[in-house]
Amino acid sequence: MRSHPHASRPSPASSAASRSGILLSRRAVFGAGFGVAMSLAWAGAATWYITFRDDIAQRVFVRETEMRFTYEDRIAHLATRLEREITQNLVERRTFDSRVAAVAARQAEIEARQAWLRTAAEQAGLASPGEALPSAAAAATRPASPPELRLRNERAATDTGPAPRDRLRALERKLEAAGADEIEIVKTLGRAARTRLSQIRSALDATGLDLSASIGRDGGIGGPLVPVEVRPEAGPMGFLLTDLGSSMAEIRRLDGLVRTLPLRRPLEGEVEHTSGFGARFDPFTRGPALHTGVDFRAETGTPARATGAGRVVTAEYSGGYGNLVEIDHGNGIVTRYGHLMSFLVAPGDRVAAGQVIGLTGSTGRSTGPHLHYETRVAGEPVNPVRFLEAGRLMRRTDG
Repeated sequence: MRSHPHASRPSPASSAASRSGILLSRRAVFGAGFGVAMSLAWAGAATWYITFRDDIAQRVFVRETEMRFTYEDRIAHLATRLEREITQNLVERRTFDSRVAAVAARQAEIEARQAWLRTAAEQAGLASPGEALPSAAAAATRPASPPELRLRNERAATDTGPAPRDRLRALERKLEAAGADEIEIVKTLGRAARTRLSQIRSALDATGLDLSASIGRDGGIGGPLVPVEVRPEAGPMGFLLTDLGSSMAEIRRLDGLVRTLPLRRPLEGEVEHTSGFGARFDPFTRGPALHTGVDFRAETGTPARATGAGRVVTAEYSGGYGNLVEIDHGNGIVTRYGHLMSFLVAPGDRVAAGQVIGLTGSTGRSTGPHLHYETRVAGEPVNPVRFLEAGRLMRRTDG
């Protein structure tokens, strides 16, 4: 018996259903496998995190700590550098300011001493007012006016830079040179003062006066040389200033005496002596007589001048002297001017050397117009020529 040819072949519907079931089962298996894989991965990650979490955290902490320490070290290093530079700048600033202050003080000292020397030289007759001191380097002793001295008041950060420091060094060198020049000036003034002192003493010796007895009478002569106080110094400059001050003080004392001594000529110009001091034949009696003064030829009306500073004690007609002016010069010294035509002073007047005191004439016991000039010391007549010679030496000294 043959079977039917289509009896064992499945139908199309059942085949489709079978293939669909297979696909669904594969997807289910794949999904289940994927889920299992994800679960295993999550479990593994969770396990790894749990296992290595502390180690990671420790490493992160260590790294952050190292970074913090590194930054702190850098900050500390920068702070140290900054503090060191600030300290160094402060030291440099103070050093710079100290140098500027020293330069300013040195400059003021030199200028003050320069003024002292100039005033002293003028008062001692070693320099005329406004005249340069006797040294070729005198001009260098005035380093004044530099704008560099303003550095002390500037506060900019560049104050201690190269340019200000260079200017300060240049000014310091100028002051050093000025100090050296000043020593030469003091030496020159010292030599000039000693020379002038010797000349004044020689001139005063010509008067025959006892100077030790004369100086200091009538209230004294002298006083401080210069009303400028100079700080005493040590070293060569101190010695030179002491020596110079001593010489100038002596010059001033002697000049005080000289100003009162009758050393000027009573008439201007070179005038002829018509009769000298001492014994002579009297012009009226023709017999021997003592002439107590010197007669100078003079036209009527010629100005008669005081030969020294003093006080007028007489201005009147006085017998043989005719119109007489008598001046007290202190220290027991008086001068007389006789035979005047008229008076230009009165008793009690203070007169200066060279001041006109009257006009010459021929009053009293006189044979013609002339001036009788007389010098008395302690009431005794002395030869006026020696005073006039001393005056000539003084004028030559003043040159």
